[in-house]
Amino acid sequence: MTTVLVTGVGSVLGSLVAGILASQPQMRVVGVGRVAPEYIPADVEVRVCDMSGETLLKMMRAARVDVVVHLDIAGEEEALPYEITGRGNVYRAIEVLGACHAAGAPRVVMRSSLLVYGARPDAPAFIPESAPLSSGAPAGLLQDYIEIERLVGDFKARHPDMRIVMIRCAPVAGNGVRSPVVQFLSRRPAPVLAGFDPRIQVLHIHDAAVALALATLNDQVDGAFNIAAHPPLILSQAILLAGGQPLPLPAFAFQSASFLEPIRSLIGALPFPVEYLNYACVGDIRRAACELHWTPQHRPDETLREIATVTA
Repeated sequence: MTTVLVTGVGSVLGSLVAGILASQPQMRVVGVGRVAPEYIPADVEVRVCDMSGETLLKMMRAARVDVVVHLDIAGEEEALPYEITGRGNVYRAIEVLGACHAAGAPRVVMRSSLLVYGARPDAPAFIPESAPLSSGAPAGLLQDYIEIERLVGDFKARHPDMRIVMIRCAPVAGNGVRSPVVQFLSRRPAPVLAGFDPRIQVLHIHDAAVALALATLNDQVDGAFNIAAHPPLILSQAILLAGGQPLPLPAFAFQSASFLEPIRSLIGALPFPVEYLNYACVGDIRRAACELHWTPQHRPDETLREIATVTA
């Protein structure tokens, strides 16, 4: 019997992953979160707690957890300003990793973002997992992911005996969930940079859940995996498919200046640095296909049309 602890079970993704794992033979699934899921999957033991490191450690020791799936990421399934989330995502990752080490849990699977590579003109057409991460981003969800990735790297160097899998997901949609990037795609207007139309990737939430479950069930894998639907889309095409309307603007419109406030109030805040409107950040998903035996079941155009239908 393998015991899995899934954090963030109150989220749609956490509930889906817990349900998939609980359907497997010889698998005990304990789902923990600050709120209970709207729908509790069959055979999942749900526990609502404060998600502190001390509480998680007690649960892990009591349940004799073999693997932890960390999905408690604020701001992915709901739009939350940084003033609310602060550095909570980073602090929770620190506490989860510390509790795993103290409890002797040998494996951790964590959600990350495919956008951690950054958008730059010299990036390969399909970025492999070995590529360097972005040097940083403005405070927010993407910066949290970059910091968590660096934190995991440092932790792994100190504890090489632990297996830590990072599932780098493209922006997620489906099942009523729209990541901040997908919310941007459905804007009317959605500001884009005049003269540029980079490629973009998205991911259906069910495909994300399957990838996370496969990584959890495979005790031989380690390191990072890019997860995205195929093929990539052109940004303007993705916006139209999601029900948005592209608004080409000159580069100066995205600069910080008081006289630009009327324009900035029209276009709103971007969920990523403006460089992502210049250049592509497209991940190579071959490692996931080879080692996790994962294949996306939803085409990106289908996923975005689902968003357009819901928001129409």
